[in-house]
Amino acid sequence: MSPEVFYATAIITLVRGRAARARREGFNERGASAIEWAIISAVVVVLALVVARVIQSVVEDNANKIEQGSNT
Repeated sequence: MSPEVFYATAIITLVRGRAARARREGFNERGASAIEWAIISAVVVVLALVVARVIQSVVEDNANKIEQGSNT
């Protein structure tokens, strides 16, 4: 399991837990706000992981090109 999938699964589990808690407590405004923040946080974390993965891929590709160029 890749780190991105692991973190996304953990965040989804957290959001589901908060949603269940909010339902048990009557889904008041405080619970709704917590769920909104959890969803926003999850989206930000997933986007950060995707951007980090893209940057890592670009850096690795350029490093390989540099290494291949120095070997010729």
